[in-house]
Amino acid sequence: MMHRFILRLSYMIDRSTRYQKCKSFFRSLLLDVNYPYKKYFDRFMIVLIFISIAILMLSKSGKLPTWLIEFDLKVITTVFILEYLLRIWVNFDIHKHIVALSKEKDASLSEYYFKPLKKQLAYLVSLPALIDLVAIFPKFRIVRLLKLYHYMHGTSSLFKALASKRFEFIFLGYLLLGVTFSLGTVFYILEYGINEKIGSYLDAIYWALVTISTVGYGDISPVTDTGKIIAMFGIVFGVAMISFVTSVMVSAFSERFDELRNVDNVNLVSKMNRAVIINGYGHLGLSVARKLKIRGEYEPVIIEKSVEKVSEARKDGYRAICADGSSAKIIKDLYGGKNIAAMLTLTSSDIDNIYFILNARSVESDAVIFARMNENHLKRQYIAAGVNRIVEPYEVIDARALNHIKAHHQEHKKGIIFFGYTHKSKHMCRILKDEGIALSLYETDTARYEEAKNDGFEDVIQVDVSQYDYLEQITKLRGFMVVCSMPEDALNVYYTISLRSGGFKDEIVVLSDSKEDNRKLILAGVSKIFDMYEESAERFIELIETKGEQIV
Repeated sequence: MMHRFILRLSYMIDRSTRYQKCKSFFRSLLLDVNYPYKKYFDRFMIVLIFISIAILMLSKSGKLPTWLIEFDLKVITTVFILEYLLRIWVNFDIHKHIVALSKEKDASLSEYYFKPLKKQLAYLVSLPALIDLVAIFPKFRIVRLLKLYHYMHGTSSLFKALASKRFEFIFLGYLLLGVTFSLGTVFYILEYGINEKIGSYLDAIYWALVTISTVGYGDISPVTDTGKIIAMFGIVFGVAMISFVTSVMVSAFSERFDELRNVDNVNLVSKMNRAVIINGYGHLGLSVARKLKIRGEYEPVIIEKSVEKVSEARKDGYRAICADGSSAKIIKDLYGGKNIAAMLTLTSSDIDNIYFILNARSVESDAVIFARMNENHLKRQYIAAGVNRIVEPYEVIDARALNHIKAHHQEHKKGIIFFGYTHKSKHMCRILKDEGIALSLYETDTARYEEAKNDGFEDVIQVDVSQYDYLEQITKLRGFMVVCSMPEDALNVYYTISLRSGGFKDEIVVLSDSKEDNRKLILAGVSKIFDMYEESAERFIELIETKGEQIV
């Protein structure tokens, strides 16, 4: 009979929209740190706690009016009672559990009631719930200070940080307990009856703990030689123990502070005027962020899963979030403010970029998303994922460098010399050949040499880096342009400085994809650098400024 009544009541509650809204409101107010009204509730409770503690302290002087003490004992205490009951209420939806089980034919009565009771009991005996309960009673009002755990997000985060090192602290507790009692017992055996300050076993344990903690009150000290030796062991152990505790706590807080910084940066995105989300802080991401910062119209926000790169981005002065860009949750959190101008995914992994696009599109169908594409054959997948525009870094270099090379050829009517038939230059060389522009290819790698020959290039020379004859011949040429496009920029630096030192006066162009070596190339004597990342960054800036409408 009672079971049927509870079952009907559970169904009625489950269908009640008002009940659901009411419970959802209080759950958000008490537990959801992102709920807009929670901060006001937290501030109210913090004020009540400090008023209660202040009344407790001032009441010791006996000068407080009776009504103020009554206000503390009745009004403030009533608020804490209500809050405690509300926390129990929102902890678990018993009616949903009962409704779900009622749809199963073989569910027993113990399954109906044992699980929810067990869950509620687990909450009631948890440390936060016990603190809430004890804090209700006027005699234990000082415990209300511990309730700040609920209302100060930073404080609760520190508790969570310590909780994450539970195994280390349990091990430390057992170690401390064992050493304290062992040291105290030996000290008691050695000093009892000889040391007048040791009147009981508790005195010896007290001395051991004070010694190990390195507090050293000095009210009890050893008088025997053996006791002094034991004390020295205790002091050394205490120093080691403190070092261990410090390292564990620093490690815990450091990890938690990184998480808090992430949360803070996510929350700050909603306050930015025109945020641009950049997924990936490699060379390209760094270049785009720097250009956006210089222009000042947009505020870059970096998403990067590498801790080292996140640290680098923060040192560079950017808002950086340590997270996986393929996570829908992080994108959903960022899009809370609806103030994101564009989202860029610039990682060197096409799979990561496509996942980012899919997640961003699932969260915000109208999001403006631009992507770096590394492999041309995946263009169809990028388009299917919903990207607005694609930038292929090597294609960008092709377009700009090709125009520059053609202009030089038209002016001087001389050939072009390429060092390296690589991913940087293949497409460009093929276009030049098709347009009838004479070019010579120098290649150190046999496979690339054979590939150039198979592609129909006639003037292809395989060379040895250690030889200099061919370089000497090139230095005597006039009106020719040299294009260095070797895979390693160290070789581009070598060819440039070798030609310049041999007297080559004409233009040397480098196709670069390693920002770190650009300064060396300039010092070696390069006339112009087509930096894959700089050129691609400029294209992305154009896309952001035009929303992708004017860039084809």
